[in-house]
Amino acid sequence: MKKTVQVAVTFLLLSAPSFAQDPVWISNSDIKEVKIYQQGAMVSRSAKTTLNQGVQELVFDGLSPFINPQSIQVKGLGDATILSVQFQQNYLKEKRKSDEVLQLEELLDSLQVKSMQLRNKLAVLGDAQALLQSNKTVGGSSNGLAADKLEQVTDFFLRKMIALKEEQLQTQKKEKKLSEQLAKVQQQLNQLQQKRQQSTGTIVVRLDARSRGAASFELNYIIATNVSWTAFYDIRATDVQAGKVDLVHKAKVNQSTGEDWDKVKLSLSTGNPALGTERPVLHPWYLDFLSSYPKSRRADDMAQYQQAMPAVAEGAVMKVEDKQQMTTVAVRAEEQTLAANFEILQPYSIPSDGQDYQVDIQRHALNARFQYVAVPKLDTDVFLTARVSGWEALSLSPGAANVYFEDAFTGETYIDPAAVNDTLELSLGRDKRIVVKRDKLTDLSGTKLLGSTKQRSLGFEISVRNGKKESIDLVLLDQVPGSMQKDIEVRVEELSGAAHNTETGEVSWKLKISSGETVKKRFGFTVKYPKDKVVFGL
Repeated sequence: MKKTVQVAVTFLLLSAPSFAQDPVWISNSDIKEVKIYQQGAMVSRSAKTTLNQGVQELVFDGLSPFINPQSIQVKGLGDATILSVQFQQNYLKEKRKSDEVLQLEELLDSLQVKSMQLRNKLAVLGDAQALLQSNKTVGGSSNGLAADKLEQVTDFFLRKMIALKEEQLQTQKKEKKLSEQLAKVQQQLNQLQQKRQQSTGTIVVRLDARSRGAASFELNYIIATNVSWTAFYDIRATDVQAGKVDLVHKAKVNQSTGEDWDKVKLSLSTGNPALGTERPVLHPWYLDFLSSYPKSRRADDMAQYQQAMPAVAEGAVMKVEDKQQMTTVAVRAEEQTLAANFEILQPYSIPSDGQDYQVDIQRHALNARFQYVAVPKLDTDVFLTARVSGWEALSLSPGAANVYFEDAFTGETYIDPAAVNDTLELSLGRDKRIVVKRDKLTDLSGTKLLGSTKQRSLGFEISVRNGKKESIDLVLLDQVPGSMQKDIEVRVEELSGAAHNTETGEVSWKLKISSGETVKKRFGFTVKYPKDKVVFGL
């Protein structure tokens, strides 16, 4: 009988690996690479562990709670089969305290001790003043005190009370300042504690291992929210004659995903996986009277334009020890193949604190043609501009730009590559050494009545003086009005050799002005319209 029991127990022990086992928690997966989209990010992690024989669950924890479950990919090397992959929220496991939290807690304890010491001192000072007040009556109620003795006692009382009051005041100031510092530290600590109290994400991988052995895993997933990047630029020009502009392409990265990215390989993509890759499909477009258009039908038509989420693809078997790759059961994340991708050469650390972190992307030396532009009708200053070519291949994104000329900050501008064609015009700032004036000419201006019509003439003279030590190329711009009514007739009287765009009304001169030279240009026009009408905009 005893022998039978021993055999049964031995059989159970040998068979145990084939049953499901306790989950194995993996908290030390390493982030290898992060691809940040303009909204969202793809994170790549790796981890190693030892698999036991049989069915088991691996729980990769400490992940972002904002993971898109349909984007998860799991690859592995090992003699096992992946049965399923799931994403779960973990609300129970407490995050490890960061070094910043530990430092703040230590500082908070130190400040609280100092605050208690100051409060104790204030209490002692109050007791000393009360004791002094209770003993200010001297000599009894019936016995007098000599004048010299009374003077000494009074002097002692005043000096002691003044000293106590002054020390009390200084201590109160210190206590108030310390309380303010305590409040700030506590507020910062509360914010960090809230982050620790947030849920974390876990990826649960259920698999069946044929034998005990080592295995390695790669996890890829998309965090859909709480992470983004925006482009911004530095534009630097030092010498107009050099014909070059230095364009520094940068990014501001912001993330509060719950994951701290410490010295990871970064890449920035102009794509957005949330937009999907399916092209829009046109449906029949019908017109009808609003009163007879059923509300339900309008809702159905609108629903046709909503994109459905991609279906979950079930995965298969993974073999590893013999260098074959495990396959995964999760949906493969869709990426836009037309998006630009910038690989950052050096590792970066981006904490999950919601702050902006600067990342340098690229530096470019671009060919540029420098010229000055003046529009005296709107602004009497002259602006130095650079018309940059060859920018199309840089995959620039819209963004603000800081402008520097000759190592001095001259202002801000905005780069919008979608708004230009083959040449990108950058404004580098104002040059006060070039003076422009625009004066109305009396000999070309006036109003006449001709029967049933009124004729008004306007003329202007623009003078440009070059106060620089070198000659300049300048584009001078003004305009002649256009007419939106057939009864309003506009006739150009004088242009001084300017080019006139009849569609936009723009008048332009391309001038070469030597150092110290003054150039003057005149232009005028006449507007004819019915005398009983008032012309708007003239």
